[in-house]
This record gives sequence, structure tokens and C-alpha cells, in this order.
Amino acid sequence: MMSDDFLALATYAFHKAPTGGAIAFNKLLEQSDVHFHTEKHALTSMVVDTHFQVNFQGKIASMSGIGYVASYPEFRGNGAVGALMQEILQENYAKETIFSYLAPFSYQFYEKFGYAYIFDQKQYEIPASDFPPGQKTDLVAKRLTYALALSDLQQVFEQSENNGSLHRSDFEWDYYFNAKKQPYFAVFYAEKQPRGYVSYDFSGMTFVIHELIYLDDVAKNAAYRFIASHAGAFETISYTAPSNEKLETDMLEPSRAKISLRPYMMARIVNLAAFLETFQVATDRQITVTDTMIAENNLTFGNGVAVTMTIGEFTKFVMTDVSLREYF
Repeated sequence: MMSDDFLALATYAFHKAPTGGAIAFNKLLEQSDVHFHTEKHALTSMVVDTHFQVNFQGKIASMSGIGYVASYPEFRGNGAVGALMQEILQENYAKETIFSYLAPFSYQFYEKFGYAYIFDQKQYEIPASDFPPGQKTDLVAKRLTYALALSDLQQVFEQSENNGSLHRSDFEWDYYFNAKKQPYFAVFYAEKQPRGYVSYDFSGMTFVIHELIYLDDVAKNAAYRFIASHAGAFETISYTAPSNEKLETDMLEPSRAKISLRPYMMARIVNLAAFLETFQVATDRQITVTDTMIAENNLTFGNGVAVTMTIGEFTKFVMTDVSLREYF
């Protein structure tokens, strides 16, 4: 199969071209394996498995990102997607991949494969005049192109709290911020050292925040002031944020904002032995994990009162304090 075949299926199945079109889709495939099913040499179904890394408990772990799960309608229900998912899980177990993330079309469907609902996303729709005004600071705000901003964006991101979010190599930065979308960037400097940034875009009368990261309250006030300076040109400020964002605590009139917490991504541990070798599990129980997809994960460890958990339940147990920044 060619990448054009995969793009055609993705476009048909999701009723629209992928964000960023063929350029972004083909960029994603550079770091992915496409698992697919055919009948009479024609593509029927596919699952894209992208090789990521994530930050977890102060360490970097491998992660299989499942996306573009798609079938042509005449082939749906034939079991092909389920077989592809089993194939991907077995392959990633053999590679000692620790985690897998996905955005589900059905939470119940993916629970059968050991995934658990882990991540929320927080959506803000704020009247532009109600956005926190921030304060004048000594920080210098610079609007920069992606190429000029990249090294400073990376520096700020790597110093921020990202437990559960992607560990971004050059590929992730280029895919999200140059291929998939091409937002504007403003970086905030204290004596030439980047202390925060905002990536943003315009959609009609809405100012869209893609990512807002600051390393201290001074940088937060500088970023707020920069965003609020656009209030006269827009009606609404929209922001899809990590679930632990508390922007409303800085609003003068938070009741006028529309704020919603939306269920988002699922995750599972793929190779339990590799996870236990890498991370500490704080528990006073003897845990038996059961995994119907990967028999090698049926393990017992720890001391104390005996409890049994599915691989999904155990994943949720150890990922209680995570958040995900990549909502764009």
C-alpha cells in the first residue's frame, strides 16, 4: 500500500482531510508503522501506530500512539480492526514499549484491549474582555516565527511540568507546530532567557490559544497581558487546555466563561515487566495483574493484602496525577 491509499481511507472514514492535509499526514507516517488489512489486494482497514516517548515520574518512557483507526463502511464489523490492534500490542510488547495512548471512538471498544480512560481536556470559551489582564512586567515579549522560536520553546517546555505529556523531539515540534498547524508564537524573556510562551491563532472573531506555558508568575502575567492586549479585536478567547489548568482562578468574572471538562484519551501499559523495572509503584498491597491481550503481563508483585486488577485498572492506578498538553 502507498501513503495515498492510507490518506484516502482516513479522509473517507473521518469525512474530512486530516488537519494539515497530506503534508502533515505524510509527516506523521515518517515516525509510524501502518498496520492494515486488505481484501483482493484492496485496502479495507488500517491503524497507524506512531512511535512517541512520554514524560512519566521524571523519566522518559516509550509510547505507542494509536491513531487513524479506520475502515471503509462495507468492511466494518469484519474483525479486521480488532486483529490489527492485537497485532500492534504484541509487536509493541516485544519491543518493550511501556505505554500506549489513543483517542477513542468508543471507550467500551478499547476497554476490551486493556485501555483505561485516563486523560481529560479542559475547554475554555471566555469573553475576550474577561480574560485575565495580567500585569506589566520587565519581561520582553517577542513575536517570532517557528524557526526562530523553536529552541526557546523547547527550553521552556522541558522545564515545565509535563508528567504524562509527550517528550518532544524535533519530530514532535515539527509535526505539531509546522506541519499540522502553523500558529503564531510569542515568547517572554527575562534578560534573554525564555520564561514562557503562547502559541495561538485566529478564527474569525475568536482568539485561539493552542498552548500556554509559563515557568513563574512573572511570565504568567506577561503572557496574560499579551493575550489580553488582543481583546479589542476579538469577541472570544478559546483555549483547549490540560485538565489541571486553573485559568479561571485569575479571571475577574469567571462565571461569564464557559468551562467544560471533557473526557479525552485512554492509555494502557503495554509491557508490564518493563514498566516495573523502570518505575516505582507505591503500594502496600500484593497486586496480581490480569491482561487478556498480552498473557506475559499476568504478573504478581508487591507485599500485603492481595488484590487483583486488570491491566487497565492498574494503568489507572499508577497514572493518577498525569495531564496531557497535546490537544492540538
